[in-house]
Amino acid sequence: MNSWSGSGRRPRIMASSLSLPQNTITDILSRLPVKSLTRFKSVSKNWADLTSAPAFIAAHLRRSSTDPSLLIRRYHSQSGWDYGIWLITNPTLSYATQLLRIPLEESLPLFPKIVGSVDGLVCLDISPCYASDFAMWNPGTKQIKRLPLPLITSSRDNPIWMVFHGFGFDSFNNDYKLVRIVSFRGNDASPFLRVEVYSLREAVWKEIEERFELALLCGGQDGVVVDGSLNWAAIGLQGFADRKVVISFDMGREVFKTISLPPVTRYGNVKVVSYMGLLAVAVYPLVFAANGNNMNRFEFWVQGDCEDGMKRWSNMVVVENFSKSLVPVGTWGDRELVFKHVGVRDRENQSSLFLFDPVDHTTKRLPVDFVDICFQGFSYVESLVSVS
Repeated sequence: MNSWSGSGRRPRIMASSLSLPQNTITDILSRLPVKSLTRFKSVSKNWADLTSAPAFIAAHLRRSSTDPSLLIRRYHSQSGWDYGIWLITNPTLSYATQLLRIPLEESLPLFPKIVGSVDGLVCLDISPCYASDFAMWNPGTKQIKRLPLPLITSSRDNPIWMVFHGFGFDSFNNDYKLVRIVSFRGNDASPFLRVEVYSLREAVWKEIEERFELALLCGGQDGVVVDGSLNWAAIGLQGFADRKVVISFDMGREVFKTISLPPVTRYGNVKVVSYMGLLAVAVYPLVFAANGNNMNRFEFWVQGDCEDGMKRWSNMVVVENFSKSLVPVGTWGDRELVFKHVGVRDRENQSSLFLFDPVDHTTKRLPVDFVDICFQGFSYVESLVSVS
């Protein structure tokens, strides 16, 4: 309704507001990207309070989780240049790439390594060696928090040999946890392990007793989250040198167990991945096998529940005459395998990324090519989950 305050003056519009039910407002806002929600926090105190509430954060995360992106850390280890963290999204299958900037104030000796990506939180290893300094980062909200230094350190009398880690969500305790497995050289040349866990909720490190059935050396991979556990490929030592297993850490109970692998893994590289919520392994050719048992095929195995209540491995894919230049780096959306292809062009290593569906065997090439040697690949979803 318009009214006039006097002849020749502009009309004054009588404001009226349309009130929507709170559930409707919550539903609409939960569908918006994090960037928009961050803006709205400064527009309305009510909306700021709403979008900061745990129930809203959880609802927004459930919607985001249906459309994951691919987080890629790429680097050229020989030259020390051309590195970065890229986000690859696929709205309507028109893949888009975005270079992400890590908002760390201090300069770092090396470009950060990704430990894991869960619920929009990305755990970064920002240390020069021995995975001894970490930060928690939410690329959506641009929050970053440096974590307290770990308890287990290296010394002259007891130097660290290698460190393995993983990051995941403990649904039983509603907590995000960073696991650090530290390997030391023993007096008899066999390693011994110490394990510590950082709780994001409690903001503390604590050392726990590890219980491995055998003296095992974890492979050079980050822990993969599957159904509340972190999983690493591992190889036996000494008398068990030909045996490969999966080391699995239950984040809720904080206990370890070993999982046997299919026999075919003996002569190939093993990449542990999550597939449709199940533990899976991609087996692919070694670059070189000293015993002459070189395999030239790719196999994909998934561990599922059987009628007798036991878990068993089933073979989904076998590809003969598989190229040694194809390397699995992870999964997208817990459904499609991501492969890196390394070719040679202009005397440089030209890397490409491909998606492979194990069900219908279709292949799609991602529109990203990098002159890189190494990749890390992780599933990523936008969220409002706080780094604290």
